[in-house]
Amino acid sequence: MSKITIQTNESLFPVAENFYGLFFEDINRSGDSGLYPEMLRNRAFEDSILPDRCTPIDGTYGFVTPTGWRDQFNNGEGLARWITQVPKTPIPAWYPTEAVMSLDREDVLNPHRLAALDVSFQEEGSIKNIGFQGVPVKQGASYELLIFAKGQATLEARLESEEGVLYASKDLKLSGDAYAQYRITLISSGTDSQAVFVLKSREPARIKLGFTSLMPWDTYKGHGMRKDLMEMLENTHSKFLRFPGGCIVEGFSKETAARFSHMVGPVWERPSQNLMWHYRTTNGLGFHEYLQICEDLQLEPMYVVNCGLTCQGRKPEYFEGEELEDMLQEVFDALEYATAPADTKWGSLRAQQGHPEPFHIRYLEIGNENDHEVYFTRYEKFYKAIHERYPELELISNSHTELQGLPTQIVDEHLYSTSDTFTTAAKIYENYDRKGPKIFIGEYAVTSGVHIGNLKSALAETMYLMDAEKNQDVVQLTAYAPLFQNVSYTSWYPNLIAFDNHACFGIPFYHALSMLAESHGKEILKSSITEKLGFPDPIGLNGVIAYQSGTFVKNVRVDGLPVKYSHGILGEVQEHKDGSLEIVSDYINELEGYPNMGHIPPHTGFVTFGEEEKEFCEYELEVLFTSPEQTVDITVWTHSTPMLFSRDETNPFFTSWNPAYTNRYVWTIRGGVGSFGISTRFNYTRFGSRAKLSIRYGEYNHIRIVTRKGGYDCYLNGVLAQKAEMVPYPIISQLVSADDSHIYVKLVNFGDEAEHMEIQLDCSVEPSYTAQVLTGLPKDTNSLEEPLKVSPVLQSYSNGSSCFDYEAPGCSFSVLKLKRGSMHL
Repeated sequence: MSKITIQTNESLFPVAENFYGLFFEDINRSGDSGLYPEMLRNRAFEDSILPDRCTPIDGTYGFVTPTGWRDQFNNGEGLARWITQVPKTPIPAWYPTEAVMSLDREDVLNPHRLAALDVSFQEEGSIKNIGFQGVPVKQGASYELLIFAKGQATLEARLESEEGVLYASKDLKLSGDAYAQYRITLISSGTDSQAVFVLKSREPARIKLGFTSLMPWDTYKGHGMRKDLMEMLENTHSKFLRFPGGCIVEGFSKETAARFSHMVGPVWERPSQNLMWHYRTTNGLGFHEYLQICEDLQLEPMYVVNCGLTCQGRKPEYFEGEELEDMLQEVFDALEYATAPADTKWGSLRAQQGHPEPFHIRYLEIGNENDHEVYFTRYEKFYKAIHERYPELELISNSHTELQGLPTQIVDEHLYSTSDTFTTAAKIYENYDRKGPKIFIGEYAVTSGVHIGNLKSALAETMYLMDAEKNQDVVQLTAYAPLFQNVSYTSWYPNLIAFDNHACFGIPFYHALSMLAESHGKEILKSSITEKLGFPDPIGLNGVIAYQSGTFVKNVRVDGLPVKYSHGILGEVQEHKDGSLEIVSDYINELEGYPNMGHIPPHTGFVTFGEEEKEFCEYELEVLFTSPEQTVDITVWTHSTPMLFSRDETNPFFTSWNPAYTNRYVWTIRGGVGSFGISTRFNYTRFGSRAKLSIRYGEYNHIRIVTRKGGYDCYLNGVLAQKAEMVPYPIISQLVSADDSHIYVKLVNFGDEAEHMEIQLDCSVEPSYTAQVLTGLPKDTNSLEEPLKVSPVLQSYSNGSSCFDYEAPGCSFSVLKLKRGSMHL
């Protein structure tokens, strides 16, 4: 039994009012087709146009930037895995029948448009758009069609099924030699998530389309956003919204860096933007829309600005001189648009867009995931200029710039790792300087290991936030990342909310996060718990990392049986006639851009043996050691995370089995000394003891590792040389907050078995209380088919008192809502 003691008369500190927030980045097509419910894909006909200054790779398969970063393109369709079931077409999403279509790069709608669609119809000819894996229509719903066109024709605008069943139709008469705007409303007679949009001409005709759009009339508060997704955001009880990124703020080239001026004004006049997430956006979800979302959801805006750098993880370019001054001016223009009166230059544009009264901005972040001297100089320039003109803004730095002697109000820290790491990762804040800058955990998520996007990872993330809450005198803001995922266009996983073109669901942590925010309270109370510890439960293969090419091994066995080479994470194995295996590698710098991977030098080989991942086993092999300068890692629990994100989608190196996404525990033998380490995604941590080893140089040494609960035992030439003891984590975690009338007891049971708890308070509470409980099996998750498989259940109890028992189910998060009594004890 665990015992929790709560001291209601000892408040540690008031809660940070904006602790829980949201972070939106246009990733996984979360803008167009998502929160911004555009129904036509490639509405501006620009998707198949390569980004400026980029060179194609293998036809239209990919491109390379001027600095050498590469990405998939596939004629503007995005990743190859997105289009396995999509019919080929030269102009993405558009298909002709008895018609000929082509791009016109000269006769365009306005200077910001890159192309128009030139269409020649035969009699009864048509073109159709298949949308984002279908054009979703509902019976009785209205949809607004907007097109800019030129030419003489009478067209029929149609919504129909893939088989041609008509849902809506209206004639559209075009006339004139100049582009003109046309708007009509289509009302659907049926429901079909896989419908298509068709423009049909009964007579031969030639027209040009400069821009198209099809949007539902029914949107959140009438402001153009998709209702169900906005309601999902509303239910998180969040307090701020960070936008527009994320990496898209930086871009992968100067031309693709985010600019305020490209995100305001009529949507057909906004330049499109190629995103490093493998598609082009038309910026319909722009700066004005972000601010309106914040107003509608009562969120504090947090605007992230480019400070003169493209993405430092994607072979960056730097803005200098006038270009850098232009980027600073973009910041001032954005702030004027948001906050200035309607009689100013940018305030008047805001008024024209329907919002004469100023918006409000509280937070501004200078850059995204930027660091080093090239950032420090730009940060200082932007900080001083912005703070001088807008001293009320709370400015956020990407790194600990206070260590460089620079003014620093808030620091943005990010964490992506395993569930085991998350259980204790926030305890670092206990040692932060209370007189230093405040902390914004701007991006966090369990993204590697055995548990991703399921209940177990949600519980680890919950423990992380609960520990962060216990340090709210330092940690003031948090935001999970990413926020949205169109399941047909996944470029990153996991994401808080997933959707297709007509439905959505939250992953288990979505519900945990909502429970935490709803029970935030006004103050954190002092509490303690009898500690119960557990250990990680990794599974994986066994392997070797040879830090010098040409390392030899032989007689590799697992549980006494011979196993073969299985994965070449770096390099490969060459088998020789005498049965020895040589680990060779021509690896040089493939990991450029990955932080904290510098411990992997050139010509490192990293290979695995066997096919079956195991929790416990006996792994043995013989290694030829030639000199003390040789370094070898013997790896156990070597596990690859399915790789749904990479920085270079065209590079065969970036498969699932690569160093950044292959977690492992290691026994390192370097200079005749043994030590232990663990690598989880970008993080490499040493743990345990070091020991001098009796290595026989110039001959094969027999190594045997026995994995067990809580660690592994390492034998050298038949003698136990070292024992690796894992760092334990708490199985039970608690956090207690309170407001004027209620006490909120938050409990995570990270173990698989139910835990009986005794809860003792120094005050009386009413007998009746409720518990919101999120529980299930460790790997349970939600889906479009089962959107609420893992979701909270409200339970009622009547045994509340100053000392009462509660049983926390195995693998669960509970929030007990106790009503204060009138007596202190």
